[in-house]
Amino acid sequence: MENDFKFKVNLGGMIDILSNHLYSSSDVFVRELLQNGTDAISARLTADKSFSEADAKVEIEVEEGKRIIFRDNGTGLDEEEIHKFLSVIGQSSKYDIENSAASGDYIGRFGIGLLSCFMVTDHICVRTCSYKQPDVTLEWIGMADGTYTITKCSENISIGTEIIIDNNKTDKTDSTVDDYYNCDNIANLVYYYGLFLKYPVYTLSGGERTRLNLKFDFDSDKDKELCMTMGKTFLGESFLDCFTLRSPTGLFSGIAYVLPYPVSASSHNMHRIYLKNMLLTESGEKILPEWAFFIRCIINTNKLKPTSSREDFYDDEKLERARKEIGSIIADYFEELDMKNKELLYRIVSIHSLAVKSVIASSDELDDLLLPYIIFHTTMGDMTGKDILDFGSTAFYTTDENQFRQLAPLYIQRNELLINAGYVYENSIITKLAEISRNTDIIRLTDSDIDFMLDDSEFDGDPAADKLLKLASKILRKYDCKASLKEFRPFEIPALYTINEKAYQARQIRRSKQSANEIFMSMLDSFESNIGSSAVACLYFNTNNLIVRKLIDSDDEEKISCYIEILYVQSLLSGHFPLLNNEMKVLNENLYKLMMY
Repeated sequence: MENDFKFKVNLGGMIDILSNHLYSSSDVFVRELLQNGTDAISARLTADKSFSEADAKVEIEVEEGKRIIFRDNGTGLDEEEIHKFLSVIGQSSKYDIENSAASGDYIGRFGIGLLSCFMVTDHICVRTCSYKQPDVTLEWIGMADGTYTITKCSENISIGTEIIIDNNKTDKTDSTVDDYYNCDNIANLVYYYGLFLKYPVYTLSGGERTRLNLKFDFDSDKDKELCMTMGKTFLGESFLDCFTLRSPTGLFSGIAYVLPYPVSASSHNMHRIYLKNMLLTESGEKILPEWAFFIRCIINTNKLKPTSSREDFYDDEKLERARKEIGSIIADYFEELDMKNKELLYRIVSIHSLAVKSVIASSDELDDLLLPYIIFHTTMGDMTGKDILDFGSTAFYTTDENQFRQLAPLYIQRNELLINAGYVYENSIITKLAEISRNTDIIRLTDSDIDFMLDDSEFDGDPAADKLLKLASKILRKYDCKASLKEFRPFEIPALYTINEKAYQARQIRRSKQSANEIFMSMLDSFESNIGSSAVACLYFNTNNLIVRKLIDSDDEEKISCYIEILYVQSLLSGHFPLLNNEMKVLNENLYKLMMY
């Protein structure tokens, strides 16, 4: 006798939610059916002592262009379970699993997962035989209009379940629906989602039976070559190295791979993150520490909680713990390299300097390990943290990259060490180096240090030189810049422009005001007024330079004025300071004047 029943939800609305809001792609119906099958097998292994793992299997039969049949030899369902798991959304075991009321072997079972099939068909047929009633086979047929029937079949199937979907969807808003009814495409989706499922998964098509998944031991210590091959195959890269990820609390296992080229913190690297051996996501943003953007990984977890779409994890205490554990494992990997393979550690730090610097800047845990490997650009070439600690004399550093470029020639001539700490995170790192240094005094460069390293000019007190200095001070006043006569090397540099942090901020504000609208102008005026008199900029004229000496000897004040402004702008350019509008104009005007002499 056939009985008609009604779903207790608006199925049309539910399907719309599944396809347009919950799942990212119709592909997931394959994942959901694989999950149903493997969950049923796990349940039978627990409940049916006569059933062994060696007997477990999932089969997918494809009739090209027409039909797909998913079969498993799991527990099967009796009539009560059919009503509970297939027909009443919200009372499926998926609900129990997400609320920790079901076995940890289950990913999700029937309910919403089964309804995902309606994204590719209007008709779902489930034939099932429960291990508790091996002589009874029931057939459940669900329709896209919300009705379903339950019938007792005259012919029995083996214990387990088969789910049959036909290519009969009338509303094919997704033009790729027909593509799913193809053995190769289904095999690719199984390969994508269920590669590491612990029970065998086969496709049946045209009389051929093919196994699609494999067993893989997440342990690079046992077979690193195999793990590197897996990484290249599934993540599409030839990696620099790999190491095992094994949670001390059993939250996850997997393999981490070190990229062989630098990447930015904002890059979105592809990972393979599995939940109970079923692919959950290709994004590692939640489970990996933020600073680990140089790592890609294959991870399987049995204990983290998935979102409703099962395409990511909930942010909870377990996820946070997993993140911290992965961070500690990466730190342990660095420690092991420091003991066994310093050359590889140096390469990794060199390639991924930004990531490593961010680790040091944000945490003290790895300072002793990683600080010696950090590379700084200096006036004596690239130097590691260890090189600087062993330098044995005074080392100056600047956190202004432009200042480093400007002063580097002076320090090179004097054979003194100036360190460029102007890149991101380096200010924090050089400060840590200074704190632990015993042999080298690491000192931040100040205006007084710059002034001290410039020698007094032999022209001090010379009337002609004083006249040039007085004229330069008058001309540069409109640029908020002082003038001074000094001697320094190299002789080829006629003038050196220096600026403290406050003055640099003032320049940036004036530059912004040149393009700001009225709304922001008053705000910028306020910022500028708050800087006050502590802003200091100075143009040092090098009296060892032939051009400056010619200016001292010259009596043509108009011509000297042109050269002073040209040297001012030239010094700005050599220091890589963006010019203000009036400064570029002044350069062009004075060059024109000189051409007209």
